[in-house]
Amino acid sequence: MPKRGKKQSRKIKFYMKNYKIPESQQKMLKQFIKQHQTTENKVFRKALREYLQSHAHLFEHIHTEIGANQLKLFDMGGDEQLGNS
Repeated sequence: MPKRGKKQSRKIKFYMKNYKIPESQQKMLKQFIKQHQTTENKVFRKALREYLQSHAHLFEHIHTEIGANQLKLFDMGGDEQLGNS
């Protein structure tokens, strides 16, 4: 039986973000990076991830109301809901 080839990896999308911080915060950031032996990108990504996870309850999906003239073909119910008696 022939061997299968390597599974293709999924392409990961990245987005470029620009931000401005004051000089005092830049100095504190440089000190933090040096002490913890990390990079600016890792610090910002970790801070953003923690912030979004702690506030995830604020971003829940909002259900929109369905108009009165929409079909009920896919409702999970009996014939009573469709009016077929």
